[in-house]
Amino acid sequence: MPTADPSAKTVGARVRALTPSLTRGEKRSAILRRLVGLLGASADRRSPSILAIGPPAQVDAVRPILAAGGAQVFQADVPAAAGVPDVRCEVARLPFRDTAFDAVVVLGALHRTLRIAEAVEEALRVLRPEGLVYVEEPFLEPVQDGPYDFYRFSHLGLRGLFLQCEELDSGMVNGVGTALASSWRHYLWSLPRERRMGFVLSTIGSFSSFFLKYLDKRLERRPRAIDAAASVFFFGKRGASTLPVSELVAGYRGAAARFARHRAARPAHEVFTEWAVRDRDVDMQRHHTAAVDEMLEAAFAVLDETQGFTAIDAGCGNGWLVRRLNSSPGCLAATGVDASAGMIAKARALDPTGRYVIADLATWQPPERVDLVVSMEALYYLDDPVALLRNIATTWLKPGGCAVFGIDHYQENEPSLRWPTGIGVHMTTWPEARWLSALEEAGFTPVRSWRADAQPGKAGTLAMLVEMPGAASEPASQRPPEL
Repeated sequence: MPTADPSAKTVGARVRALTPSLTRGEKRSAILRRLVGLLGASADRRSPSILAIGPPAQVDAVRPILAAGGAQVFQADVPAAAGVPDVRCEVARLPFRDTAFDAVVVLGALHRTLRIAEAVEEALRVLRPEGLVYVEEPFLEPVQDGPYDFYRFSHLGLRGLFLQCEELDSGMVNGVGTALASSWRHYLWSLPRERRMGFVLSTIGSFSSFFLKYLDKRLERRPRAIDAAASVFFFGKRGASTLPVSELVAGYRGAAARFARHRAARPAHEVFTEWAVRDRDVDMQRHHTAAVDEMLEAAFAVLDETQGFTAIDAGCGNGWLVRRLNSSPGCLAATGVDASAGMIAKARALDPTGRYVIADLATWQPPERVDLVVSMEALYYLDDPVALLRNIATTWLKPGGCAVFGIDHYQENEPSLRWPTGIGVHMTTWPEARWLSALEEAGFTPVRSWRADAQPGKAGTLAMLVEMPGAASEPASQRPPEL
């Protein structure tokens, strides 16, 4: 029996060591560092535990990051994998008790099992409530694991496996540049019949295309790039509710989104998830800043900022107002609440340490009452705005607290009357007097109403400042003037 030439192996190993990688690990590392940071901020005095599922080589590469915060890291993988994991098991049947881990990290394991749904269910079973999950899988990449490589996942395909989780971030790990380089190398590798020549050509493919990976960061936000990414990820936390499939689809970021047409009216939270994908939230922030400045100035004139205050932003969108409140000198804590999963995911990505909640505004109740509630462009999207106002009055605000509401869709603002049809969403259309009476109906004491950021040819934002009964009345000279 002929023996292999050891010098050939040595030369091959040296060439492999010098061959540039076609992938970049910055995105994965950044998300995992964020995961560890969140565990450190939320864990009690015990060390957090992390289950890493995937090939030993991949897990070993990120183990220093996962263990940096003192976490206990356990690695599990399927029996067919090369290397020595801590536990060999079928990913669809994990040998751990329920809620055993604070975080689960899945690196390229789902595409190597035929029991994907069961594997996801198992990963969530061993995860504690509100525990963190990071999943990374290939999309447009050649076969990696020979006969044990079964599936590929688009961005929404991977996100759709975790509908029971709230998104913190998702997108491309390696983009279209990496996908092109991988295909080019694989093309060259497939040309010759002889193995050694295939090795030579694939090495040439790596050297001639590795630079394409550096274009991925520049293309990350391009709609067409997500449709042809080499690999994708999902980062989230185990939630108490399930994301509707319709809102999952609304979160599509690819090029075809611009051609979508919606004939029937949709829930507002689906529309806002779509807007978050298209960066329309940035335009909303820019257009509303001047009006919100006036609203906050009026609210701060009523609040005693020297004593410190807590706040909630109802309909927070991408969290820009929450971040603004948190930067105010007297703000002790601010929380953003929104029914749009896409907007909350974007807020959490922009502000990882902020407090953001996905919830129905009309029924959600905060764990503690606050001093200030701010809401910009949220009230009229509800079928029954009074129900939300009453909920804020009875469960959100402290006695003596104040709230300020801003809306651009009201009967006197004629251009806004076309919005329900143009956007395809329900809007409650009331005159100014009805909005003011609704505030009193909900139990508020009106302080002031005015048109914020009004300009020639622009009706402005209907701004309404109210108080909750319970505090000692201020002298009239200290109150904002009535308009």
